[in-house]
Amino acid sequence: MPQTIINFGKTWQFTPKQIVYPTNVQELKSIIKTAISLRPVGSKHSWSKGIVTTETLVSLQNMCTIQEINIEKLQVKVGAGITLKNLIAQLELNGLALSNLGSIHAQTLAGAICTGTHGTGINFQCLASQVENFEMVDGNGENHFFTNKDEEFYALLTGMGCCGIIHTITLNVVKSFQMHAITDAVDFDELIENLENYVEKYDHFKFWWLPPSKKVMVFKNNRTQQKRNDSNFTRFIKDEVLSVAIYRLLVAVGKWNRKKFIPLFNYFLTKMGGKYFERICKSYVGFLTPLPPVHRETEWAFNYTQAKHLLKEYKELLLNDEHTYNFVQEVRFSCSDNFWLSPAYKQNTIWLPMYNMDNNNNWEEQRKKFETWAIANNGRPHWGKEANLKHEYLKKQYVKLADFNALVKKYDPLQKFANNWNKKFYTNCNE
Repeated sequence: MPQTIINFGKTWQFTPKQIVYPTNVQELKSIIKTAISLRPVGSKHSWSKGIVTTETLVSLQNMCTIQEINIEKLQVKVGAGITLKNLIAQLELNGLALSNLGSIHAQTLAGAICTGTHGTGINFQCLASQVENFEMVDGNGENHFFTNKDEEFYALLTGMGCCGIIHTITLNVVKSFQMHAITDAVDFDELIENLENYVEKYDHFKFWWLPPSKKVMVFKNNRTQQKRNDSNFTRFIKDEVLSVAIYRLLVAVGKWNRKKFIPLFNYFLTKMGGKYFERICKSYVGFLTPLPPVHRETEWAFNYTQAKHLLKEYKELLLNDEHTYNFVQEVRFSCSDNFWLSPAYKQNTIWLPMYNMDNNNNWEEQRKKFETWAIANNGRPHWGKEANLKHEYLKKQYVKLADFNALVKKYDPLQKFANNWNKKFYTNCNE
């Protein structure tokens, strides 16, 4: 019986004709050769419709093992279907770690990499930058091997599966390290005026804003080899009781009267969450946040050189909105990279989000308003989140888009991997 697929955000669903679970490259090649059309699926964590198909859905959950660990070279070869959570755990057992992570580890490795997922740190690129080489089966059912010395590597790795299915990845990893993590609160305007002192002083800086709070919670994280000093109990209180249990309770109560309760709750959460707190913890503890409740997300990448100006407008955009926002707005930073379709391509980046839990009509109003502002400021959307863009706009933002189209024709001449969502990248799409 066909299975209905629902994404994490519960914003859409679809029923493919079949879901297949290859266990090796030969099976994957056979599936692709015989399929009419198909899309790969990871953990279904994206808000965008990258995986939607009415035909064949390909899951790599049975191609998720660590195949080789080279301690001397600090490299790990792994099946692309592994989740980041499982990968982190297995690396830790071998005294290793990923150099950078996003805020969530529920995604599969391939899914996070192919959508240009990022962490924070102005000297750190998107997660794809940790890849040494990968293997991909194209639309013809042919297997290919690419290294970071190949130009096509930078096109295909963050190409959202338009040219094929990446099934094996070799990562450059680092020895396990700790994070000297400081949480504090500062006035939003003070942060904007002294932004460089925060972003460039710390290895991994980010901040959270709960509108209409005048203060923001700042996370000042530096890498260290000092001994861990945080207790499991403290972590439980900070990361589970306050960040999960109390927060979700307040969100539930706030639904009774959003305009009255949400501003009050946001002030309270900022005060509690922004209390000075310092610890030395495992690296991934410093990177990750607890899995949030179901919500809506859009997030855009902007040129860091315009960060102060953008933050001032961003703050006013949400403060002057008639809507309320009961979800943390997480602002992050990343280094420019060379991946053709990465939102941080050739520019140091500030990532500005709009997250919320609201009814669909309100959300669509909020998203469209934010999107209009983002486009006016030459923003580039995160491919795993909500956005509604046309090919002509993307062509202006991504100078390599025509070259990418040439690779699509080369590796997927029958456009087996095309769907209604990713056709915005194609020159022959219908808009």
